[in-house]
Amino acid sequence: MSLLSRAAMRNSLLFARLPLQRARAINTKHFSSAACLYRAFEEGDYVLLRDKKDASHEGLLLKLRSSKTTVTHRGRIEHSSIIGKQRRQLVNSSRGTAYRIHEPTLADYVRLTPRLVTPLYPSDTNLIVSLLDIHVDTCSATDSHASLEILEAGTGHGALTLHLSRAIHAANPPLPKPPAYAGSQEPEDAVYLGESMSELHEESLDSWKKSRRAVVHTLDISPKHSKHAKKIVQEFRRGIYSGNVDFHVGDVSDWIAAQKKLRKTQDPFLSHVFLDLPNANRHIANVASALHIDGMLAVFNPSITQIAECVETIRKHRLPYLLDQVIELGAASIRQWDVRAVKPRAIHQKIAEGEPDVLASDQDVIDAIEGQEMRDNELVGELANSQNKWAMVCRPKVGERVVGGGFLGLWRRMEPATGTQD
Repeated sequence: MSLLSRAAMRNSLLFARLPLQRARAINTKHFSSAACLYRAFEEGDYVLLRDKKDASHEGLLLKLRSSKTTVTHRGRIEHSSIIGKQRRQLVNSSRGTAYRIHEPTLADYVRLTPRLVTPLYPSDTNLIVSLLDIHVDTCSATDSHASLEILEAGTGHGALTLHLSRAIHAANPPLPKPPAYAGSQEPEDAVYLGESMSELHEESLDSWKKSRRAVVHTLDISPKHSKHAKKIVQEFRRGIYSGNVDFHVGDVSDWIAAQKKLRKTQDPFLSHVFLDLPNANRHIANVASALHIDGMLAVFNPSITQIAECVETIRKHRLPYLLDQVIELGAASIRQWDVRAVKPRAIHQKIAEGEPDVLASDQDVIDAIEGQEMRDNELVGELANSQNKWAMVCRPKVGERVVGGGFLGLWRRMEPATGTQD
């Protein structure tokens, strides 16, 4: 065989191997968020133990410590017997109860971690994040500034904080890992003039934060609650989402004013705002100046009257918000609510005079939904005595009854209103 033929054969074999080599390279790669699913449990990990024979068992959430023992009515469980095992393997208690080992999901983790306040449960947090319609792209080396910033006021347990952080996680570069070194003492490095490895890691972390393209600012009035929520976020899967979150303590309006002063600009910088506060209506005016045009404002409250206060504040002060929807969150489904301000006198006169032709806009005002005419007439009659004063309509739209949850109001930031309003 000639040298030319041999070279051609060698090249053909080389090109034939390329797809296989690329496939092997792809198969050896894992997403960072799922890397923990392919290794054995280590000290410091959280595990969820479920009774092998009891499908209704909600599970035991444990943080593994080699020297620790968890005592239950079904016997003692040695943490050392779990460390080193893989997912779905079994561990036995001292009384012979078999538990299957699971990696806790975010829903399991939020539901079973110790709490200081009642958390927003996964069924509600998933819906809230979905309604905010958050879109991020993968990290690019050309973008070194935060292009999407979310403010969460009312950190609480940190449940929504984790869900928001997970939603924006792909926009940020990988979190720098702490330096690994053997032995109990850090090595000396003359190049850095005696700086410790932990100090170098802090500098690396500060530099990394400046390169983030998406950030969740979460704020709570209570330092105790904020500290607890920060621990909750940092301990989920060894802090995979913690780098996306900045924790703050204080008042929402004061924080916004401080940020404007720090940034030396009055331009909006927030893409979305979530308020879980009992007095949210007192802050929505200050939020407007910091929220981008078409940015979303979400207000969560346990009472529909608190949402009504926000609607009235926006109407009274002509704040640049357009109400998208008001929904009731529940365990099984959601139900939309009709929350708005009306002037009852003009409506009452039209109904009293028996006008046959009512415009569509008037129908919207009196909410003449099929099957609700009687309630509308009763409502108008009750409000007629208020004459020119505005009154609030707060009632569920047609739908199934749900129990529990709370109320979520969603507004979009609009251009500042012009003109006058009656």
